[in-house]
Amino acid sequence: MLRGRLPAVTTLGNERTLVPLLREIRAGALEVPSTRAARIAELAAGSASRIVAREGAEVAVTLSNDGGETTTRRPASEWYRRLRGARHLQIALDLGDLALAVDVARAAVAGGATFVEVGDPLIKAHGVAAIEAIKVAVPDAVVVAEMMSSDWGRDQVETAVAHGADAVLLIGPATLASVAAASAAARRLDTAILLDAPAALHTPEWAKDMMRAGVDGFAVTTNIDIGPAGRHPLRRAEQLRHWTRLPVAVSGGFTASDPAVITSPHWDTLIVGRSVTESVNPLRATRDIVALLSQPSERKT
Repeated sequence: MLRGRLPAVTTLGNERTLVPLLREIRAGALEVPSTRAARIAELAAGSASRIVAREGAEVAVTLSNDGGETTTRRPASEWYRRLRGARHLQIALDLGDLALAVDVARAAVAGGATFVEVGDPLIKAHGVAAIEAIKVAVPDAVVVAEMMSSDWGRDQVETAVAHGADAVLLIGPATLASVAAASAAARRLDTAILLDAPAALHTPEWAKDMMRAGVDGFAVTTNIDIGPAGRHPLRRAEQLRHWTRLPVAVSGGFTASDPAVITSPHWDTLIVGRSVTESVNPLRATRDIVALLSQPSERKT
């Protein structure tokens, strides 16, 4: 495709293979003559897959009319790292019902959530196709794929991106080599890479190693079976924000009725699950939390 004759999109065995290629072109990780890049983008734009068509349109937009040089679009890694000191809401779709997840995702985005997380239960129930279904439902939201893995970091990122993920959250005690491979793939595919901070590895040395490996942010997640027991996630988030200048996301069964969490200065993205996904009105539940997050506070970054 890069050097030979370009096929018709209808003859491609798997159109989704175009997504990583288009991402590499967009990120500048792959040098392709401007005329061929434009033709590949045009090919993708004619795909029946909304994910592929959207990626083709993105590449077409980033190519200028003069020489095919790209615009000054901010890389996903840089964009995510600039979230430090922000107050964003991420809704975790830890559901088994894909139709319900799509409805909740739409309501959450309409209610003001910045991120929609395709949770591990949803991916286990429906495969990585669930990522694509959510991205198609909320194309303008930042879709985070939660990938439960302590190995194969590069493959996890590539698979998630091929199905429409804008960011990948790796969960599990990943090795330094796996995180480095995932981070390299994320740069190549213009995707942000986030890493869960396991309590057992929660040390300044570990955080520095992961930063050197290239992660764009950390997430403090709470085992749903443990609940409020054990070390409070906000305490761990506070330590991470002290050890690093990267943004920190935190989850822990929070709701709009948790003022200490809402006003805490120790997180940059608040991850909320059941209080929205199990609400009779996910739109209102999301709006209530967003309204609280937007209130002036004395937070220090």
